[in-house]
Amino acid sequence: MKSDYRVRAFNFLKSIFPYICDTMESAWETEQAVWRYNVIKSRNVQCMSGSARIALITSDYVIKWDYDEENVQEIGGCDVEYENYREAVAAGYGHLFAETTQVEYNGITFNIMPRVKNIGRKHHAYDIDHYMTREEYNWVSHFISDLHSYNWGIMNNRAVIIDYAYRYDWGY
Repeated sequence: MKSDYRVRAFNFLKSIFPYICDTMESAWETEQAVWRYNVIKSRNVQCMSGSARIALITSDYVIKWDYDEENVQEIGGCDVEYENYREAVAAGYGHLFAETTQVEYNGITFNIMPRVKNIGRKHHAYDIDHYMTREEYNWVSHFISDLHSYNWGIMNNRAVIIDYAYRYDWGY
């Protein structure tokens, strides 16, 4: 039987860390390190980055970490995303977000999430509000400020938000 994705993600993190440990503050250098890892280990790990975080994407989980401290301060990073998830769960809306598990390895904070597919407008025909009740959409649209089509996908025929660190109430 396959182990929990969080256990596999943490084991993977320990495996890839020697390849990326000196590149984690540069998206381009991390992409190159992941490419080397893929060749040596015969894997197909994708490396994506946004303004503040880098994500390693495997077949069923994602590992994120902060890499641009200035942007983390402006739009949020792993700690904020983790707290936002906890707040959404407490408010009864956790099902709308990819679950975030926070771990620390070698003194660095990482977020582990299940992989959500069908991300981006080309993969779904409707806006996110089509997949939510009016109440859900109202709550989410007042909670998260960066809700474009590449920050959510479809999992089990429902919208799941994968990037939710940036909030309106930050005052930016």
